Amino acid sequence: MRSPATDAAPGSIDVTLRRVIESGLCGTDPMHPAVVQGDAVLTYGELHTKSRELAAKLTSGTGPVLISKPRGVESLTEMVGCILAERPFVPVTPDSTIDPTTLPDTPEGCGYLLTTSGTSGEPKVVVGSRSGLARYLQWQQAELALDPSDVVSNTADPWFDFSFKETLGALVAGATITVTPPAALAGGTTLLTWLAEHRPTMVCLLPSMLARLVTAMDRADPTTVRSATERLRRILVSGEPFPQPLLRRWRAHAPHPVVINLYGPTESTVIKLRHVLPAGAEVHTAIVPVGTPIPGTAVEFVPVDDLDDAQELCIVSEDLALGYLTPVTGSTRFERDAAGRRRLRTGDLASLAPDGSVVVEGRLDHVVKRRGVKVSLPAIEAAAVAVPAVDAAAAVVQQGDRIVLYCGVSAGSDTLSLRAIRMALLDTLAPAQLPDKILVVTRLPLDRRAKVDRAALRNGTTGNS
Repeated sequence: MRSPATDAAPGSIDVTLRRVIESGLCGTDPMHPAVVQGDAVLTYGELHTKSRELAAKLTSGTGPVLISKPRGVESLTEMVGCILAERPFVPVTPDSTIDPTTLPDTPEGCGYLLTTSGTSGEPKVVVGSRSGLARYLQWQQAELALDPSDVVSNTADPWFDFSFKETLGALVAGATITVTPPAALAGGTTLLTWLAEHRPTMVCLLPSMLARLVTAMDRADPTTVRSATERLRRILVSGEPFPQPLLRRWRAHAPHPVVINLYGPTESTVIKLRHVLPAGAEVHTAIVPVGTPIPGTAVEFVPVDDLDDAQELCIVSEDLALGYLTPVTGSTRFERDAAGRRRLRTGDLASLAPDGSVVVEGRLDHVVKRRGVKVSLPAIEAAAVAVPAVDAAAAVVQQGDRIVLYCGVSAGSDTLSLRAIRMALLDTLAPAQLPDKILVVTRLPLDRRAKVDRAALRNGTTGNS
């Protein structure tokens, strides 16, 4: 039993990843900056030369190529070299012990291997589709219309597909990538300072990072905020549920950039749904919708047992990842739908907003049945973030069905009380949604993807002294 699919027109362009990347490299002024990292500048001509030299060396071999450097000039050059040589690339952390010679054979059409975070089960090695990534990059360019005047911040390391939007997507357009150093992402204030100095035209952020940035903006000199945002044309948000109050807080400081909420598990090939919010566009749901499918994609909803009207979001597309490198268990899986089309069970609960856009309510284990009522933990978090001075929030279940709400508040904020939070929640949440306990912390623990570490919170670990 499934509800009708929400469709977008299927894509029909037959392209190769190598040609898509080469079109950007060859079609851009060779003296135009491709990557800026600190004082180092790599031009398009230099990137093309270096990556072709690497590709020439790689064509004599076969199999995946390990890339063990963080975001920056070196890792991007190696990635482009692998693409030009049509060798699968495997971005890993510098301390990784993976030996590429021990990896199983990759299937035909493999463009890359990525390890997922394992937040809802064991870590999985996803076999990325070369043609799927090529079509995604073409879609992104058609959708965003980036050009050489754009400066795109690179906040994610290459072992996250989040980074493909920032790096490969920028190269296709002939834009300049400016590499955000780790120190700039240490907190909202450091990120704001970096943005004011480098003035990008497009930024990609997790909602949790955006929350810290907005809190810094609340306290910053207006001149700094203006410098950080006046050139900004687009802000891309993805990776976590995006609370509507956070969008409102952001727009109080920067009303003009287009906000685009994106959705796509690693298994889906970067992004498969988007919701575009031009200046002035309103959102009437507690969580910002992820919108509608991109071309070549459809969505289906499968009922979830024991959660009344809850439905799991499924993505239907021929551009999904090719599968997992080795057999795994878990809630995210590949299958065929009733029509024989490839389908991904995402493990995310979703619903349709009145306008037909998809709203992702969180992971299956982030929605619980309590006192006979379906309770969405992200909805509780969205209500908490609407409280002034709350930077970010995370609701988890502990000891049976007890809901504990952690509210992250930046150091120095002394105007917030537990009573104020509880009174605000009483005004917006149903009785079954009200948390049993509220804890105020200076920061929420983060995992290696810079997402809120819910496993640590479920165990009562906050990282706060």
